[in-house]
Amino acid sequence: MSFSFVSNDDAATRRAAARCLAALNPGGKPAGQAPLSPWQTIEASAQVLETNALADHAWVVRSRAVNGAPAMASAWPLWFRRDAARYERPLVCLCRIPSVAGLQGLAAQLRQRGVLCNEATAWREGGSPERHAELPLWLADNLDYVPYDLACADEARAVLEGALEDMYDQGTRRFYYLSAHDLPTPAGTIMDPAMASDAMRGMYLARATPAGAAITHVRLLAAGTVLHAALRAARLLWRGWRIGAEVWSCPSYTRLAREARQASWHALLHPDAPAEASHLVRCLARGRGPVIAATAYPRRIAEQIGAHVRGPFMAVGGDSMAIAPQDDPLSSRALALAAIQVLQNTDR
Repeated sequence: MSFSFVSNDDAATRRAAARCLAALNPGGKPAGQAPLSPWQTIEASAQVLETNALADHAWVVRSRAVNGAPAMASAWPLWFRRDAARYERPLVCLCRIPSVAGLQGLAAQLRQRGVLCNEATAWREGGSPERHAELPLWLADNLDYVPYDLACADEARAVLEGALEDMYDQGTRRFYYLSAHDLPTPAGTIMDPAMASDAMRGMYLARATPAGAAITHVRLLAAGTVLHAALRAARLLWRGWRIGAEVWSCPSYTRLAREARQASWHALLHPDAPAEASHLVRCLARGRGPVIAATAYPRRIAEQIGAHVRGPFMAVGGDSMAIAPQDDPLSSRALALAAIQVLQNTDR
């Protein structure tokens, strides 16, 4: 992809980004605030960026369905805004786009990098299962995009702010694609800077192995809404079989796989240089047991990391077959059974 928009004042862009980030992160979540969904968190952040104080520092584009009818993704108003070409401003786009063509059309209109926030259910709309899989698979293969599947409000906040900093302060030229669901999620703790950085890089520890003597161990990796099923599966494994399950939230399997591949290539091309492990390898080095990686997207999205996982590995996706025919393959029971199956195969 080539960006036709060229900023003529990088310093002004960095100042605008700093103003936006300061407004989005005023020092924590207000006490007593009700839990938000990832989409509500992004919507709240967009409203902050639309305030009068930030009107000259950020752009917010909205392109969603109106009264149930599909709306064409459009960013044409940006082309005619006053002082539009003075400098590149941080851009956040809230959209509902089910297809690759729709995403490409919107990106072409934007004429600059930005954060594209898509409703999580949009990619499943219309057509056959193969058609449903087109958008997530295309995003995984397109290096101009870094896709995330957000599980909770804290992830949404951390990744949105990290993306704005990466693009408009560090100068990275690419799109960040955030898939955000609008389902209620349990209240969580506010991420510290280290957890937020880990989420931005693709994975962070959501639940440590329970204290106590375990018969054996597994690692459950999950993205988006599947994280909550993985957390329940970990409790089932502990209570039913005394299997200690470590749970990792993986907002971006694609980013993890890309970085791991790059680290492998660097080690191959520079055998005498000090080896530097990828974020995925460093995280998994802390625990024990087989790895089960789950996603609501096609199984191939989670399979991207398989080549970089040491030991037994299983990927589970929305297109997987459950071990028990009556189960949803992404239910907590199905994930617990998948972990047990991998452990049984490992012991043979």
